[in-house]
Amino acid sequence: MRFLVEKSAEYLEKGLQYQQSGNLNEARYNLIKASEFLYRAAEKTDPPLREARAKQAGEILRRADMLGQVLEDRQASTSTRGGSATAAPAPSEWMVMEKPGVRLDDVAGLEEVKEQIRIKMIYPFTHPRQAERFQIKRGGGLLLYGPPGTGKTMLAKAVASEIDASFLTVMPSEIMSKWVGEAEQNIAKLFSAARQQDRSIIFIDEVESLIPKRNHNNSTVMQRVVPQILSEMEGLSREKRDEKKALLFIGATNEPWALDNAVLRPGRFDEKIYIPLPDPKARRQILGLHLKGKPVANEVPLEELAQMLEGYSGADIRRVCEKASDIPFLESVRTGEERSIEMRDLLTAMHSVIPSVSSKMVERFAEFSRRESFSMV
Repeated sequence: MRFLVEKSAEYLEKGLQYQQSGNLNEARYNLIKASEFLYRAAEKTDPPLREARAKQAGEILRRADMLGQVLEDRQASTSTRGGSATAAPAPSEWMVMEKPGVRLDDVAGLEEVKEQIRIKMIYPFTHPRQAERFQIKRGGGLLLYGPPGTGKTMLAKAVASEIDASFLTVMPSEIMSKWVGEAEQNIAKLFSAARQQDRSIIFIDEVESLIPKRNHNNSTVMQRVVPQILSEMEGLSREKRDEKKALLFIGATNEPWALDNAVLRPGRFDEKIYIPLPDPKARRQILGLHLKGKPVANEVPLEELAQMLEGYSGADIRRVCEKASDIPFLESVRTGEERSIEMRDLLTAMHSVIPSVSSKMVERFAEFSRRESFSMV
């Protein structure tokens, strides 16, 4: 609850700042997001505060729609006067295409998750004859969900590397706020660019921002954008592509329950994989990865430290290693004497880094995972 209210306030503040500076596109996007989070908070609030929050969310949304109307009027006015309206940005300005070099073996731990990904997203391309025999389809949608900092983006890039696919990525805010009235066209351009490649993966982080529950967001923009994305995703399962071609849509989210229900149905995100916090083996691998090449004292018991780091995400553990490295580094700068990273440094760093994922959040992900598994039976 507190998280939703704080996120709403954060987006609202940004929206008002952008409006004051004259950047109405960014102002409009942030106001839409503020309204969305506040609507979600209202649903979890008891009366009469529920009604007050819902009313405020509606007022914020109306303000966003008014800005959209102002932008449309400006464009129409420019066109009527005989001037040429500023061209909407080309996809190359908001879409990044790359060929990642990371492989699944580079991802620490998550062996069960990686095997699921191999079976559902990689083997159909690397073993086309067997896939054809058993009528295993190639391509489609994959949702990676779980706590923040667990490696969802790295896994998506690894899939692209394993099947030698181009990796197209955009931020939802780039699609939504660059040009008023162009959001759904940007979605079409994104999928069109992906289809021009032999093998490609569209990856969108924070995908819940692009496909939110429509009953949480009454924005006229989202009412057009969500169906456009659903249509494009549904088309993936109907496309007939030869074994050398592939088009995958991978979304990552820390809030799978915020996604529109329609996108979780068969034909869109056919595969949904939970990316949990790292287990002891993975935590040990992550420690080794981020301490590699650094002067670490031989007596540091990394296996024991990995056990102590239960509840920490991969990103949290990376931060622990960074802060532990800072301690002897600063000492060497001040005294001119160098020493290795010792267990005391790692313990000091561990106690200063608060785990970013609460036990309550972990349980919510587990419950969502159980519910999704049950619904597939």
